[in-house]
Amino acid sequence: MSKKSRAKAKAKRFGEGSAKPIVSASTFGVGNAFAAPSYDITLPARRKPGERELLVVDGYNIIHATPRYEKLIYDRSDDPYSNDVYVSARMALIRDVAAFAQRRYEAVIVFDGAGNVSADRPNIPQAGVRIEFSPTGVSADTVVQRLCTEAREAGRACSVVTSDGTIQATVMGKGVTRISARMLVDEIKQIDADVAAAEDAPPMKMTLGSRLSPEARAKLDALRGRVR
Repeated sequence: MSKKSRAKAKAKRFGEGSAKPIVSASTFGVGNAFAAPSYDITLPARRKPGERELLVVDGYNIIHATPRYEKLIYDRSDDPYSNDVYVSARMALIRDVAAFAQRRYEAVIVFDGAGNVSADRPNIPQAGVRIEFSPTGVSADTVVQRLCTEAREAGRACSVVTSDGTIQATVMGKGVTRISARMLVDEIKQIDADVAAAEDAPPMKMTLGSRLSPEARAKLDALRGRVR
């Protein structure tokens, strides 16, 4: 059979244009290996120029999860007549968060208003940190989740400091970064060590002689001797 005859026989058997197209994602529809995933993965937002990342701290959760602060509960040394058992622990956490945040984060610490001495505490910033007490009937968890969700919906980078599993499950899928209590405390300890080292360092004389190497200083002394 000639080449031309074989081509005609093939066309008659399979039909013109019988070659099947390359398999695409749309061939099998949703759920095949080539199709795009049906779920949404939200990546952490990038900080805009001049905008600090929001740092939301679950106050009492961190206090109770961290020996550094938990040991200060019932410490009334600064105010022995106070009925507030958390005052020393709160102040220590506020100071540490302020040192941790510095210029990178805009920090807000959320405390549960239930069980406090005053149910309507004023949310007054302290040490550059915003303080929020949840209103009556609203848990601190709800406020933390709201702050994180609002930040992400606005396209703002956001991190949350908490050991609460429910909060993690709720906000981390929205692109919120989690900082554990241990990570926060380890960073604070390093800051404390750096400050202590700077305070203990001997004062340095910022003179030309103090900045010269012994060899350079010897050459300078020799030159001075010749000039004399």
